[in-house]
Amino acid sequence: MKVLMPALHYYPVVGGIETWTRNIAERVSKNAEVFVITGRVKNQLQKEQFGKLQIIRTSLFSLKNLSHSPLIYTLSLLPFIFFRSLVLIKKEKINVLHCQGFLSSVLGFYLSEITGVPYITTVQRMESKRNPLKKIIYRQAAVCIGASRAIGEYFKEIGCKNVEVIPNGIDLKMFDNLDRQKSRQELGLKDEFVIMTVARLEKVKGIDYLIEAMAKGKLPEINCRLLVIGDGGERKNLESLTEKLNLKERVRFFGEIPNEKVPEYLAAADCFILPSLREGFGIAILEAQASGIPVIGTKVGGILDLIEDGKTGLLVVPKNNEAIAQAILEICSNPVLAQNLTQNAKINLGQYNWQNIASGVLKIYSMFSA
Repeated sequence: MKVLMPALHYYPVVGGIETWTRNIAERVSKNAEVFVITGRVKNQLQKEQFGKLQIIRTSLFSLKNLSHSPLIYTLSLLPFIFFRSLVLIKKEKINVLHCQGFLSSVLGFYLSEITGVPYITTVQRMESKRNPLKKIIYRQAAVCIGASRAIGEYFKEIGCKNVEVIPNGIDLKMFDNLDRQKSRQELGLKDEFVIMTVARLEKVKGIDYLIEAMAKGKLPEINCRLLVIGDGGERKNLESLTEKLNLKERVRFFGEIPNEKVPEYLAAADCFILPSLREGFGIAILEAQASGIPVIGTKVGGILDLIEDGKTGLLVVPKNNEAIAQAILEICSNPVLAQNLTQNAKINLGQYNWQNIASGVLKIYSMFSA
C-alpha cells in the first residue's frame, strides 16, 4: 500500500492540519509506505526518511515563519508540489492520494484527472458553501474526512457522497506529570488568576474580543492576567489594542513556542479560552482539557464537539467580549465549577488518542489497496 500526501505545510510548521498530517503520516507508515511532498522550510532537510515515511520538500522559497505563510510562498510552491507528485505517482505506483485542506485537494483533483489515482481529502476548518470550485473539488474526492460533525454536515450539504468524521488528536503522554508550581515560577507568575489562549494570531481566532474582555465588567478589579501564546498576521494589531486599553501590565504576548512546550505553559493557567469566530476543530481546547484546566469556547463549528456547556467547559456566543468576561468571572469565582469542568472533560479524552485516529484513517486507505 502506497500513499502520497501533497501537503502545502508539514512539521515543523505549526497548525491543526499540520499536526494532523504529521501524526497520521508517522503512524500509518508502520503499515503502509507514505510519501509527503511539501514546501521547503528554513533549516530543514529537503529529503528525510523515517522507516516507511519519506518527506520531500520542494518550493521556490523557504518558509521562515512557522506560524504564518505569505501568499507568495503558498502560490509559488503549488506547481513544485504538483510536478514532483506527478513524477512520484508514476515512479512508485501510488495507490491513493491523501490531500490536506482545499489547495492540497485542488492538487489532488488534477493529479487524479491525469493519473487516475483516487484522492481523499481531509478538511479541518469551516468552508464557504458558496464557493463553486470547492464544491467541485470535494465532490470528486473518493472520501471526504471532516474533523468535526459541522464539517461532515458541510460535506453532505454540498453533495459529497462518502463522508467520514475523524477528529484531530493529541498525545496524552505529553500531559502526564505536569508541575503547575514549577511552570508558574518559570513564567514569573505568583498568585494572580491566569487566563491563557493558544492560537494563530489571525482575525478568525477572535483574540481581540478576549483582550477587550480583560477591560470589561469586574475583570479589571481582580488580580488576573492574560497570556497569549502564538504568532501571526494580527499580532501587531493585538499589541496595539492592548496598549490602547491600558492593559500592557495584564496581557503578555509570548509569540510562537515549540509544540512540546505547550503543556508546560498550559499547566500554569487557571483558565483557557478559544474565542474563535469560526473553528473547524479546536485542538488547543483538547490540549487545555488534557492539562487539567477549565476551558471556555465559542458556540461555533468543531468547538461544539469538544465542549458540553456547563459540563466539560463553558460556551459563549462569538464576537462578545462581555460574555467572555462573564465566563472568566464565573470560573474564577467558583472553584467547585472549575474542578467539575476539568474532571468531566478528562473522561472524554481517550477518544482523541492518535493511534485510534490513525487506525480509522488506515481503514479508509485499505479501500484502495491493490
